[in-house]
Amino acid sequence: MRRLYLLAATALIISCAPVAQEKVDTRISEVEIKISKVEQKQQDLEKDIEKVEDRIDELMKLISDLRLEIEKLKLGAVSAQPPPAPPPKPEGKEAPVEEKKTEVVQKPEKKEEEVKEKESDIERAYRNAIELYSLKKLYEARDAFLSFIKDYKENKYTDNAFFWIGRIYQELGNLDKAQAVYKKLIEKCEAKELPDCNKLPDAYYQLMKINMDKGNLPEANKYYSILIKKFPTSDAAVRAREQKLLMGE
Repeated sequence: MRRLYLLAATALIISCAPVAQEKVDTRISEVEIKISKVEQKQQDLEKDIEKVEDRIDELMKLISDLRLEIEKLKLGAVSAQPPPAPPPKPEGKEAPVEEKKTEVVQKPEKKEEEVKEKESDIERAYRNAIELYSLKKLYEARDAFLSFIKDYKENKYTDNAFFWIGRIYQELGNLDKAQAVYKKLIEKCEAKELPDCNKLPDAYYQLMKINMDKGNLPEANKYYSILIKKFPTSDAAVRAREQKLLMGE
């Protein structure tokens, strides 16, 4: 009798085995489908991120081109300033004619002429470098900006020259050199060695961007924080905030 029970139990277990296996197979299939869906979502997300990054790069290039155009317009405005208008004649009766006195016209001092000539040379050299960069002659533009910094030290365009050298290295794909140039610009501005540092916020922004491209987020966040703290209302700060939002941070 006991043997009969054992045989019946064995038969029952054997008959249930296919059912249990079928459930396991079904469950495995469901999990695999879920994994496949998750992987597909991840791929779609990566494609979206790539599109966003491409769009950001396009916008940054457009901003760079526009800023370059502003530089050229400013230089053109400086060189095209009209001479001052003569003072208006007084209305009413004519003033009595006074006896003309012979005046000795003094020529401007030689030093003043040299200063004006030097200023003209500075603008000409800087304009030449900007023009080369706008034509995307990157190596020639880099050399022109480097020569400009060497020949005309500490003038109102020096910080701009440093900045455009950094941009050139970025476009050439040499992020380490670009980063070194921006840091040099920051160092000179903080030491008050330059008379004008209007490119300082942009230097912080580019350092943030370079480190984001390198995947060094702690370093990128460091420069972002400095930029927002020191220049919260600058165009560079606005672009930095937009970059953070686009990257979902």
